[in-house]
Amino acid sequence: MDEKTARHDNSVPEPRTDRTRIRRHPDRAVPDRIEEFLRAGLIAHIAYVEDGEPRTVPFFYHYEDGHIYLHGSAGSGTLRTLEDGRPVAVSVALLDDLVASKTAPDHSANYRSVVVFGRCHRVSDLTRKRRILDATTERYFPGRHTPQDYAPATDDDLTRMELIAIEIEEAQAKARSGGPMGPADSDPKAPGSAFVRPIRVRTVRASASVGRAFDGRGRGFGGTA
Repeated sequence: MDEKTARHDNSVPEPRTDRTRIRRHPDRAVPDRIEEFLRAGLIAHIAYVEDGEPRTVPFFYHYEDGHIYLHGSAGSGTLRTLEDGRPVAVSVALLDDLVASKTAPDHSANYRSVVVFGRCHRVSDLTRKRRILDATTERYFPGRHTPQDYAPATDDDLTRMELIAIEIEEAQAKARSGGPMGPADSDPKAPGSAFVRPIRVRTVRASASVGRAFDGRGRGFGGTA
């Protein structure tokens, strides 16, 4: 499927059918935060079926107006497969804290997560490709701009790049926050320990003095596998 035959519906993603109903801890459903979590995530796992077998591939991605965008080399077998408009499932998860309890079954985690169902189509318009590529670069490397930080993609670069848009049909978000909830965790006299350990993701503003130097043979964003 290409962008001419795709349905352009920029509605906000939301749960629509039973497949996005949360059955375990429905109180943790936060459908109003779907877009927030998609914008905050770093890796999207794309699941699909090929030759009767399940496949899942992690990708860097960009979210915008009801679509998740994936891009990479024209040689990517996964991107070529997704061009046919097949249905996919997408998961994005952010781990915020590890939560330790005084009882083994009550160890947990604080997290933000989204599950998406949608269909793919290939984007061929060079203007749209350039806009999405620039937005993706800005998302992962905030503060870097052309031409002072890097040379912009040429039309030839964009022609060789594959861009897939996943049009979201429905989605759901789920989150946990807070401390341990075991039966003895609030009792200071009970044996054992209970605590919340934050997961720190190190981020830096890219600059000429931060990061590793490359010899020019490195590649751009795309599937991480």
